[in-house]
This record gives sequence, structure tokens and C-alpha cells, in this order.
Amino acid sequence: MQIDTEERRQMEEKRSSRDIVTARITEMILTGQLKPDDQLPPERELAQSMGISRKLCSDIIKELERRGLLVVVPRQGVFVNDFRHNGNIYTLEALMNVQFELQPQEIRSLLEFRWAMELLACKRVIETASDQEIADLGHMLDKVLDSGSAEEAALCTYEYYHKLAVLSGNSIIPMTTLGFKTSTIKLWQRYVNNFGISQLYKSLAQVYFHIRQRDFEGVFKQLSKSTTETISGDYSIYKDL
Repeated sequence: MQIDTEERRQMEEKRSSRDIVTARITEMILTGQLKPDDQLPPERELAQSMGISRKLCSDIIKELERRGLLVVVPRQGVFVNDFRHNGNIYTLEALMNVQFELQPQEIRSLLEFRWAMELLACKRVIETASDQEIADLGHMLDKVLDSGSAEEAALCTYEYYHKLAVLSGNSIIPMTTLGFKTSTIKLWQRYVNNFGISQLYKSLAQVYFHIRQRDFEGVFKQLSKSTTETISGDYSIYKDL
């Protein structure tokens, strides 16, 4: 079976429209433009407003329901789901891959989750990594200070954390780090734009100092302090959101 050029073009247009509309509704929900329990317009009206077929609109609604962002109530309509309470693994995947600014509540949740994962990774590295592996981790940290832009510093920070995750020996932590790559790089870029590369390096280096000393208590205290500062202190990452 062969697909001619016109059929291929139509398929690509349909896929493009599906992706655009799905991404737009996802963004409106995750940024709070559409709030939990908000009711969407009837399917026919929604399809017309989006410039898509009713069939495609129905497919998109089903996909967003699968992602935990919408809920279809028979004979009542389509409503925005409270994803913070009733989200699923696909909702988490959507948060991992956002290309827009998250709400402060999601940023705080992400920072707190990162704190827990980083503590576990540091504990495992302190217990099991060799002196050379820890020294190599420090060389990766130096690349953050040598960065020439917020984008480069954020990427180097991600690479440092991913290496830390790999050294932990826990197979799930690197997957989680990679999964949140897009959203965490955006947060580090925001941090550098607000406070500078040297402050980012200082925050990371203070924790690394205790890793090198194999001092988990020191890691816990310093990481807890820096996370609190990033959430609500002098170096809050979302004070201007």
C-alpha cells in the first residue's frame, strides 16, 4: 500500500493540528489559565473555535483525558481535571516536557522533589563512589563556573547532576534526572539570569565540598539551606512570577 503526496500532506496537516491544539490546551491547564472544574465549550463549538474537525477535537479530548488533564462527565460535558490531586504518570510526563513557565506551585514541587532525589544520590555517592569518581565530579562542576552564558551554565549544571545521579548506582535517579531535563534547565537559566553564574556555582560547590569530605550531615544541612533559599529566600527562583 502506497500513500500519495496529497494523502501524506493531509496526514501531516492533521498531525500538526493535533499537536498544536493539544499543546495549547495543555499549556492553558498547566499555567492556570484553565482551572480545575472549568467546563470546556461543547465539542462542536470547541472544534469550530480551534479550526479543526469535530472528530479531531474528540480525539484530542480523549488524549488529554488520558493524560489526566481533562475529565469527561457523561451527559454533562468536559471539565478541567484537578491534576495536582488526580494526575497520573502522563500528567507528570507533560510537566517534564513543558516549553513554557510553570506555576509557582509546580516549581516549588519540582525543587522539593529534586532536593529529595539529590539527597539520596549524595548519600549513595558518599557511601560507594571512589575518590577519583568524586574528583571527576568536581571537574564537571568547574565547567559551570567557566560557562559563558545562562544557557551553557544551565546545561553544565544538568550534566553535573546527571553524573551525580549515575554515580549513585540507583538506576531510577538518572532516569528521573533525564526526564526532568527540559524543565530543570529552564529553572537554572532563570536562576542565572536573576543571580549570576557565580552564585549558581557557589550554591553547587558548597554541597560538593561536603560530598568530597564524605560528610552526609553536612550535605543535608547545606542542601536543605540552599533549597529553602531557592524556594522562598534571597535567591528565590520564582519571586518575579
